[in-house]
Amino acid sequence: MAGVGFELQKLLRKGTLFSTIQAFLYGSILASGPVILTIVTVGIIGWMSYGLLQTGVLRLFTVTIVYTFVFSLILTGPTQLLFTRFVADKHFTKEFDHIYPGFLTSAALVSILALSVAVPFYSFLEVYIPVGNLFLYKLFGILTFLGVCLIWQLMGFISASKEYHKVVRTYLGGTILSILVAYLLISKITVAGALAGFCAGQWFIAIALFRISTKKLEKKHYWRKEYFQYFVRYKPIALNGLIYNLGFWADKLLFWAHFKQQQGASLFYTYNYYDVPNFLAFLTIIPALAYFLILTETNFYKDYSGFVHDVLHQPLLIIQNKKQDMIATLKEGMRGMVKLQSIVTLLLIIFAEPILVFLGYRGVSIRLFRILLIGVFFHVINLNLNIIFLYYEMRVKALYLTVLFAVTNTIFTLVSIRLGIPYFGLGFLCATLVTFAVSWPLLMYSIKRIDFAIFASQPIDAVVQTTKKRCWWKLRRLARGLRNQWIDTNHMYPEYHN
Repeated sequence: MAGVGFELQKLLRKGTLFSTIQAFLYGSILASGPVILTIVTVGIIGWMSYGLLQTGVLRLFTVTIVYTFVFSLILTGPTQLLFTRFVADKHFTKEFDHIYPGFLTSAALVSILALSVAVPFYSFLEVYIPVGNLFLYKLFGILTFLGVCLIWQLMGFISASKEYHKVVRTYLGGTILSILVAYLLISKITVAGALAGFCAGQWFIAIALFRISTKKLEKKHYWRKEYFQYFVRYKPIALNGLIYNLGFWADKLLFWAHFKQQQGASLFYTYNYYDVPNFLAFLTIIPALAYFLILTETNFYKDYSGFVHDVLHQPLLIIQNKKQDMIATLKEGMRGMVKLQSIVTLLLIIFAEPILVFLGYRGVSIRLFRILLIGVFFHVINLNLNIIFLYYEMRVKALYLTVLFAVTNTIFTLVSIRLGIPYFGLGFLCATLVTFAVSWPLLMYSIKRIDFAIFASQPIDAVVQTTKKRCWWKLRRLARGLRNQWIDTNHMYPEYHN
């Protein structure tokens, strides 16, 4: 996302309070737009349907959206990261005509995977409460899942797009369209109408983002087989995207599987005691994500790109100075992000009870909410450290750290469930602490030798040019060599030849 970050920094350079607020608002929407606007959309649709839909029916609509986001993230995790790498490589090699067919290829793959998951799921789904029109409910459920998957895939384009105004307006337009369509249809087909509205908004966002991202690209071809080679060439990146999302949702999935609070359908399970404070705690990462997008990543990228160039072209002293500057910039950016997130987390921990009461969440466990706030604090740091590892091409190390988080989150969550309610949330917190305790020292140790790693990783090209010579040309060269040898010998020993 560094490309968008450079554009947002132009707003910060104006130096006014309004431009600073504007930059961070844009950054928040760009960094987590689908999540933020989905929360707003679902909340407004729920408010509009008050009195029209029963509580259980409204919960079914909400859990449908939640499951859509959970499994779309898990499904598209590998393809999204690989496509982002594909776009970055083609920008670097100036092969811009490969990007459009590369996206169509990846979008076709994602569509096949999404339909192969959503169609069987909704086919076997048994709904126990009235939804207006069961067929339309399942149809819009499938289309919503497909649209959200394509939006995640398009996120790889947004990092290269400089038209952040249009991207933000697209998100807002999709939200408004969702609310309007749902308003028109809820009274007629209840839950199916609410889901139809949300589906319309997601497809509007997907189509608009596609047009914004591809309007300047060459559209001569519609297929790029090379994209599939990335699954082999960058296997650690694909596995990183898959395992990260599995690890991120592991604690929630385990709570769902253990307590099995059914929400009006056979395959929809939740656990509100854990889900609600977890959902509220994760909203607090938005400031840190915006800070990383606008300041940390962009400033680090400038020094990092200059350092990589100097490793191959400058003397050792200049390389070492650039490396120290890069490390200092990285530490400063991470320090600023940690300070911002610390302030947000501490304020919410101190004023957790009045804030939750004000928001209408009186039944939420304050203790669990505070535990999850601390866990989220370390999780957002780990997420950004993982991005830095990928910048340094330490793909295997990033994968190992992701596996560490996924395994520890699974094990510790199972232990906390077995111990009982007082220990809920500690599994996620301990997993993030362990991952951070390993990630930061490993990163600091690795970048001490990063100049050698970058230099040694460059390919060595041995180009040998050969030409076919005629036989007489070879004999002529041989005769010339013998003649030169005789002249040299005659010059050195004239008395012998006389």
